[in-house]
Amino acid sequence: MTAAVLLLAALAAAAPRPPEIVSFKTKDGWTLAADRRPGRKDGVVVVLAHGVGSSRGEWTRLAERLQAAGVGTLAVDLRGHHDSLKGPKGAGDYATFDATGEWPKAAEDLSAAARWLKARGVGESRIAFGGASIGANLAALAAAKNPKAPFLLLFSPGPDYRGVALTVRRGLKILAVASPADGYAHRTLAPLSKLDAVAVFEAPAGHGAQMFDDEATLDRVVAWVAAASGGHSGD
Repeated sequence: MTAAVLLLAALAAAAPRPPEIVSFKTKDGWTLAADRRPGRKDGVVVVLAHGVGSSRGEWTRLAERLQAAGVGTLAVDLRGHHDSLKGPKGAGDYATFDATGEWPKAAEDLSAAARWLKARGVGESRIAFGGASIGANLAALAAAKNPKAPFLLLFSPGPDYRGVALTVRRGLKILAVASPADGYAHRTLAPLSKLDAVAVFEAPAGHGAQMFDDEATLDRVVAWVAAASGGHSGD
C-alpha cells in the first residue's frame, strides 16, 4: 500500500463513528429519539439529557470523546424537543411546558432510556446519568431512583429549573461543573462540594454543554468519567 493509502486508512480508523439513532416510549405516552454510542463491552453507559430548547446534538463532542475512552452514551431528545415531538394528544412542545407543568415529568424520559438499555442487557450498575442545565436536575432525579447507578454528571445544575428542583442521592459519586459567570448554576457547587463522593470544579465560561468549548474542561470531564467507569463491568 502507498503512504497516501495508509494515511487515509489511519484517518478513517481514528474518525468518530456516527451514532445509532434509536427510539423508545415513555410510560406517559411520548416517543423519544436518542443517539446511542456504544463503549467497551460490559462497560458503563451514560444517559444524557440536554437543556431547554436544545437537543441531543449538544452532547456530540463529549459523547465522541467518551466513546474513544471506552464509555458508552445514550443522548436523549427530551419530550417536546427536536425529534421527540410525538406525545399524548394535545401535549404540545417544550414551549408549552411551563404552563402545563410538564417539566418535572421529563425525568421519566431518562428512566425510559434506562429501561431501554436494560432490555438490551445493560445492567443497572452500568447505567449512569448526566445532564446540562435543567437536564442536570432531571438526571439527578433519575439517578435518585436507581440505587445502583455508578455516578451522576451535573453540568450547570440549578437549585430549581422550571419546577424541577435539584435533588441528589447521598453517597452517589457525582461530578458537578459550572462557570463563575453563570451565577445561578455556580451557587450549587459549594453545597454539593460538602457532600461525600462529590467532585466539583469551575469551567472558565459557558452554561451546560457550552462549557465543553474549553478543551481543558472537556479533558477534565472525560478523565473523571473514565476513572469513575473503571471497574464497572457486568451486573
